[in-house]
Amino acid sequence: MDQRRVARGVALTFVLLGAVGCSGGSPSVHTAVTRHQRPARQVAGHRTTASAAAAIASAPTGPPAATRPTQSTAPRPTQSTAPAIAVPTQAPGWSVALNTLPPPGGLTSVSCLSDTFCIAAGGGANQAQTTGAGLTESWDGESWSAPSVAFPPPASSSGSWPVLPTVTCTEGPFCVVAEATGMVTNGDGTDWITAVPLPAAPSVAPNPADPGPGTPGARSIGVSCPTAHFCALVDNTGQVWTWSHGRWLPTRSFTEPATASPSPPAPVALYAPGRVGISCPSPTSCTAVVGATVINWDGSSWSRLPTPWPSPGVVSGSALSCPTATLCAIVSGSVVTYRNGGWSTPWAAPQAVDPGGSLDSISCPTPAFCMAADTSGDVVSWNGSTWSPPVRVLPPPTTYPGIGTTVSCSSSRFCMVVNGDGDYATFTGASPTG
Repeated sequence: MDQRRVARGVALTFVLLGAVGCSGGSPSVHTAVTRHQRPARQVAGHRTTASAAAAIASAPTGPPAATRPTQSTAPRPTQSTAPAIAVPTQAPGWSVALNTLPPPGGLTSVSCLSDTFCIAAGGGANQAQTTGAGLTESWDGESWSAPSVAFPPPASSSGSWPVLPTVTCTEGPFCVVAEATGMVTNGDGTDWITAVPLPAAPSVAPNPADPGPGTPGARSIGVSCPTAHFCALVDNTGQVWTWSHGRWLPTRSFTEPATASPSPPAPVALYAPGRVGISCPSPTSCTAVVGATVINWDGSSWSRLPTPWPSPGVVSGSALSCPTATLCAIVSGSVVTYRNGGWSTPWAAPQAVDPGGSLDSISCPTPAFCMAADTSGDVVSWNGSTWSPPVRVLPPPTTYPGIGTTVSCSSSRFCMVVNGDGDYATFTGASPTG
């Protein structure tokens, strides 16, 4: 397929990660764990041209930013006429852990369309000791590409470095990257148009628990886009943004009661430390989680749903995935909870599936398959009826231990898990039988 560059003012069709059916049983794992640097490689194929539509981020009228890397134009080797040699496929289960050099700031998010196309995002000021541009790397099924710049460094000392970039991709490919200081860009996974700020949210009194922007770990953001005409974003201060048919709808700011005087206390901004999650299986159905607070989009407005947590005050980082409008799963700490029914359906009681772990990412491409990852490199999987025991697939991060581990599954037959240090592993599900 032809490679295409994303032009200014152009957005292409993209959907939330989808999948096919899954096989039952718990995944096997190759127990050997090694550290290996794969060579950088330009992503090839998996590109198609789609119809034009309004872009989330609009490029300026000036020349492109000088910080964007020039993509390789080296010719590919001439195809050999010798008989093809069969390439062995990965056995079902997890690969050994390998390593791709992470950008300064670490890798913070990954999104996969297939076993030959993933985009990892990272960089920024995610921990106090390092800062860097917001970068992405592309996976082609064999290796990761050289980095591309999604968020350049600030132009002056008063500017902000990107924080915890998060990425979502769909067919085209079309990808959106948002970062927690409030900037967003879109592109094909290699070339990105100039980032723009998210619309301002209504002013709300700050939460006393919020240490404020600029404090390491104080901000996070999530994004989900089920179609080229709809995206939703949420951050950990309770702000939600909705982009529909080329325009931003009014931004919503969720609040919570203040615990101090005056009486009655005035509401303050919602705040929860750690990651947030959002998943939109369609433009009329989104669910977001900010700590213990669950927020819902019904196609016209956002509202708060009852919390699934019996002790909501102890919940911090959370993540969720919704393969359908009626089924969502949330992970936080060592537990998972789910809702299987309409928005009024109660959440199931939280179930411990990763004892002693800290789950902070989940991907459910179908109702019968989920994969969740924790900060230590363990994963647990759902086969439609039970959760597997934790399996160690990555070494615990040492350079960037505080920015989490992320997992993305394009189907029940492929998942990619990445941590901040750039350690990664791939899961291959068993082929359907019969």
